[in-house]
Amino acid sequence: MDKEIRNKIERMKIKAEDLYKENSRAFIIDSNNTYFFCNILNVGDTRLFFHPFIGNDCGKDIDRLWADILDVREYIDKEELI
Repeated sequence: MDKEIRNKIERMKIKAEDLYKENSRAFIIDSNNTYFFCNILNVGDTRLFFHPFIGNDCGKDIDRLWADILDVREYIDKEELI
């Protein structure tokens, strides 16, 4: 795997671990352009485990290989911004 891709995955892992430790919600996009608004359940070496609370696969426990994840961000509730 390309070094640049590995570095990006490592940064996303760190971000996911921080969100998990802070009990913050996350926004995840995978390689199928599927988005998830979720709570992170576990950050593994090869997979990320999460539970969507709205949107795609809401209410299910999901896992994705790190190589299939394009982005991990902190979820910001738009209603909280008003």
